[in-house]
Amino acid sequence: MHHLIINFMKSKLIVFVILLYALSTAQGQTVITVSANQADELLAKAGSDEEIASGESVTLGEDPSATGGTPPYRYTWNDGSTNISTDANPSVSPTETTSYTLLVRDDATCSVSDVITISVEGTGINDFTRDELKIYPIPATDNFTVDYRGENGTISLLDEQGRHLWTMPLNGKTQFTAPHASGIYLLRINAGSKESIRRIIVSK
Repeated sequence: MHHLIINFMKSKLIVFVILLYALSTAQGQTVITVSANQADELLAKAGSDEEIASGESVTLGEDPSATGGTPPYRYTWNDGSTNISTDANPSVSPTETTSYTLLVRDDATCSVSDVITISVEGTGINDFTRDELKIYPIPATDNFTVDYRGENGTISLLDEQGRHLWTMPLNGKTQFTAPHASGIYLLRINAGSKESIRRIIVSK
């Protein structure tokens, strides 16, 4: 029996054993042991939600804004309608509450995204009180409930990249069916002069 051992050493080890029965040798057997590496999970890190005063700037993303996977990384930041930057940590000055989606692609063409919401004071945006507006359960599997004590309004569902999926009326306690796919979604809630963008999580 012949042994051929090939090692590729990195952080995580997966061993593949391949048995090859040689037809040209008398009952010969070759064992090849390959030690290969599996990269850490690719993670996008948009940062924690923040609240700023009107006219202030804020830097998006953590330090670093991506880990794992196979560097180098490519970054795309989107404000819900357009791509605004390809920097790892861009500076923004939103005039109203805005959710920014970070899309990270690594050198192995894997991709992952994360969302951060920047709330702006003094704009009439995101000024629902805790008692006025509640969303539950989070995460949810089947249904979400938006419990709002105020004027009638609308609920809009956006995907993690900020793309609009649907809009429905908001009238007191309103229930809607969770999307089919697990992940992070955004709810844009409008009622009177108030607007809020909240993150929800679907776990199937």
